Amino acid sequence: MRHPRSLQEIVENGLCLGCGLCQSVAGPDRVVMAWVDPPGMLRPRILTPLDRVTEDTILASCPGVRLDEPMTAERHGPDAREDATFGPWIRAWKGHAADPEINHMPSSGGALTALGIYLLESGKVDFICHVSADEKQPMRTRSHVSTSRDDVLNAAGSRYGPAAPLDRFREMLDRGRPFAVIGKPCDISGVHNMRRLDPRVDALVRYTLAFSCGTFAPLDTSRALLERQGFPGGAQGEDNLSLFRYRSYGCPGPTRAIDKEGRIYDESYQEFCNGPAGWPHQFRCKLCADPTGEATDLSVADAWEGGGPTEEEWGGENMFISRTPRGDALMAEAIAAGVLAVEPDDMATMYRVQPHQAVKKQGLNARLAATADSGYPVPDFRNVRLEAAQVQRDGTFYEQNYEGTKLRIQRGVNRERLA
Repeated sequence: MRHPRSLQEIVENGLCLGCGLCQSVAGPDRVVMAWVDPPGMLRPRILTPLDRVTEDTILASCPGVRLDEPMTAERHGPDAREDATFGPWIRAWKGHAADPEINHMPSSGGALTALGIYLLESGKVDFICHVSADEKQPMRTRSHVSTSRDDVLNAAGSRYGPAAPLDRFREMLDRGRPFAVIGKPCDISGVHNMRRLDPRVDALVRYTLAFSCGTFAPLDTSRALLERQGFPGGAQGEDNLSLFRYRSYGCPGPTRAIDKEGRIYDESYQEFCNGPAGWPHQFRCKLCADPTGEATDLSVADAWEGGGPTEEEWGGENMFISRTPRGDALMAEAIAAGVLAVEPDDMATMYRVQPHQAVKKQGLNARLAATADSGYPVPDFRNVRLEAAQVQRDGTFYEQNYEGTKLRIQRGVNRERLA
């Protein structure tokens, strides 16, 4: 299989995740993340030609094209096990944030919000690198640094649109202070890749945490919500927004737009994510080898039986998976401190509460083969058990994934452009 040879090839072949790490590697004087609109996706804009050393560094660090997550005794400890679909794990729990406000206000069970606050208030890290709504354009998401409980709470809630949490990653390292990174699994894979290139990552990134990712949609999907709900200005009314929250205040909670007069426009999670308009997302997410955070110290996931909500709740539950001794110790300390209310569980539960993620992993070899057979480069995936996941399903499943990917490529969904 052929792999991309430049940043331009990464983007033009639909393999960019929009994480922003290339901006951090090259520097914002040479590469900057910008909007490709329509449909409203973040993509790199190359401001000056890149030399070979910079291109090679981007290729080695970009999580869109490189994923190498070996399970080792040094990183995962002697007690870790390995699941064919969901990766390394030490222990699993089901539960939620113990604080009722944190259980209710952020997404799902409030797990990452509670853990982020605990990391800061216990002094384990000086700051957290994650994302928040843009204060001036609240439909959009930007990289964010939290240093306090209020910072974390202000950034809480799902952001189901494009985000570039790693666009300032080297700037975070330049601070020389211990920090945590909370993001999508692919964002953490970018951090994992950077370990091989910059020794400061191991010295300063004390914890990595991720949520099980169901992909994200371009801004046009959010603009369509404004149109459906009669927001002032309709799909072009983004300038009238004072707040845009994708999911929070309950589980799953509504997607909420508030105009500058204080009027609220809500749409249910089911309608926004599963309505007649569907849930469009980038081609690269169809080729995801790690949707559940295998490279992290600790990952969390929604714990809905069957993989989706059936009703609104005050606060939801999460699955917690410790993947390294560091993540396992963090869970033990957070439980002992009363930050989390959990019960021991098992990795087998993930197949019930995250079945869509199992399907994605089990069909990935077929999707990669279809992409390569269509003449396009594919990501370089290593040590992520694709063969073991594939044999969990039959030949018919393989053929369906292969033919479906070929059809998407024929329709040109993998072809993109630089910003």
